[in-house]
Amino acid sequence: MLDKTTLSQLSQLKQAIHESKEYATGTVASTNGRFGFVRLTDGRDAFLDPEKMQFVLPGDEVKILVTTNDKKQLEATIEQLIDSPLKRFVGTYRVKGNAHFAVPDDPKVNRWIFIPPKSRKGCKEGEKIAAKIIQHPAQDGKAQAKVIERIGQPDDHHIEYKYTVAKYDLSPWNKEGEDEQLKKIRASIEAEEFGERVDYTQLPFVTIDSPTTRDMDDAVHIAEQDGKTLLTVAIADPASFIAPGSPLAKLAERQAQSTYMLGGIIPMLPESLANDCFSLVEGKKRPALVCTITLANDGAVEDYKFERAVIQSKYKLNYQQVAEFLEGTNIEGLPADAADNITKLSELATLRYQYRTEHNLIGQDQLDYDIRLDDKGKISEIRPRSRTVAHKLVEEAMLLTNQCAGEFLAQNKLGLHTVHGGFRLDRIGEVNALLKEEQITPEGDITELEGNLQLIKALSANERQRNLIPALRRMMQSAELSDEAGPHMGMGFKHYATATSPIRRYADLYNHWAIHSVLTGSKPYTFKPHQLERLKETLQAGRQADREIYQWLLCQYVEASLIGFEGRGKVRIVTQQGFGVRLIENGVDGFIAFPKSQEKQFDAKRMTLTVNGVTYRADSEVDVKVVSVDQEKRRIAYALVSPDAE
Repeated sequence: MLDKTTLSQLSQLKQAIHESKEYATGTVASTNGRFGFVRLTDGRDAFLDPEKMQFVLPGDEVKILVTTNDKKQLEATIEQLIDSPLKRFVGTYRVKGNAHFAVPDDPKVNRWIFIPPKSRKGCKEGEKIAAKIIQHPAQDGKAQAKVIERIGQPDDHHIEYKYTVAKYDLSPWNKEGEDEQLKKIRASIEAEEFGERVDYTQLPFVTIDSPTTRDMDDAVHIAEQDGKTLLTVAIADPASFIAPGSPLAKLAERQAQSTYMLGGIIPMLPESLANDCFSLVEGKKRPALVCTITLANDGAVEDYKFERAVIQSKYKLNYQQVAEFLEGTNIEGLPADAADNITKLSELATLRYQYRTEHNLIGQDQLDYDIRLDDKGKISEIRPRSRTVAHKLVEEAMLLTNQCAGEFLAQNKLGLHTVHGGFRLDRIGEVNALLKEEQITPEGDITELEGNLQLIKALSANERQRNLIPALRRMMQSAELSDEAGPHMGMGFKHYATATSPIRRYADLYNHWAIHSVLTGSKPYTFKPHQLERLKETLQAGRQADREIYQWLLCQYVEASLIGFEGRGKVRIVTQQGFGVRLIENGVDGFIAFPKSQEKQFDAKRMTLTVNGVTYRADSEVDVKVVSVDQEKRRIAYALVSPDAE
């Protein structure tokens, strides 16, 4: 038996040996082979041999013992699994002999995952599935998965839509009729139990949307009073009936917004609420948050106020109907008592556009496109869609309302603001260098709102210098949601907070809760930091899902219908290798890559590429030919027809 002194010495020796070893944490990364690496938090890579890779999954966060092998490279020995983010995934069902597997649709996960008999749901070879990990390989060296959804076979109708919805877990609402909170809301709306509100049912509000729109979340009215113009915008009011933290609120937060994808819509709120109870339906009394804006003769905002109200929209108008009336092609197309309202709204829209041109920034109009799908869910036609005067009318009213919401929330230090910080701090040196080379001396601080406004306006007014604007925009930050008020330099607004679509956007619903708290004197609901980050991630996932299904279907369409097509396109992005072009006729994006051996001059600051004496820059127009489609990478290749860039 060892005495206390010996035990103490052994303990100290053990501690010394432990301390002499190097431990680190990192993330498991796979390769095309069976081996992998652990990417350490300090930037180093530690090798994982094939045997050790069997006990981890790509993306796992692990603690490792770091050693040096015979090849003098760092090698990892797994000490502890800290976290495994691969829990749910989509992929393909594979059968090999008597064994069944899930192959994840993730290039980082290069292994087949075994599916035990009780977890197969009757799936067949090649079927698209959603699955979840039920056993991590760290437990016994064998990963196992369970099928949670059978999506369908690759040739099923609408498989692209179904697969994308499953991949991004954009689950539609279901069993809404069984929800007690939903039943109570419907009962309150049907009984017109709206609480204490200002009665604006006498104002002849109109909604302007697409003919098929059912979730009308804003209505407008204009009037003259004491020589002033009063624009009144009524916004659907789900915030008064869906309390923060309630089951419906949590589900709306999880959805983040209504997701509009080719093939279908995933609504943020149940359809019975979005399309009926809260929708500003023609002839129905509805609760609303009303913003009344007083405007000066030059279009400037003199005053505004928010009120809890009840309204009754008089007419449901559509864009084409309003546009035909305003353009004079169908002057009988509107009810007589709506015509005067629409005429005045159009005049206001023109005035506000002129005001924004002088005092703010006007973005370049982008071509939009109508995409039609056939009964199989495939693209059958793409054609340009022009923005009518009716679209501009609604746009100006909504921009104005959101500006007022931004000011109101900023004054009360509440809400979620859409902020745009201007130039990225890590690119400001390049911006200044470019301006110096072009002998441009800004009048103010270009990192502040006024200085940025002055710079962009000065460049826009100069025919030669306006070519620099696309390059400068590439060095700017993206707009993002923030719980702190700040300027939107992209639009030249001091404050901006969206509040006009609470049926469709959670940020707007959140802002309505904030506005209501001020109007009623109640305690405001505020986000915790992790909630805001999660909301941003969800919004990004929705945008990515939309882009992914579009590119998937588009590549199929181009390969089947457009190979060899020649047309005019606009340069969208310039790189060292070539440039991306969007066809004007159909909006299809492709890339023109030049051989590495070809002499090229790339100017990163100006975002230009010069090839064979011709300089290409963003917004240049070129003639291109559709050459090929890479279905696996979902990329479309173009070739130049004539080198006539501007």
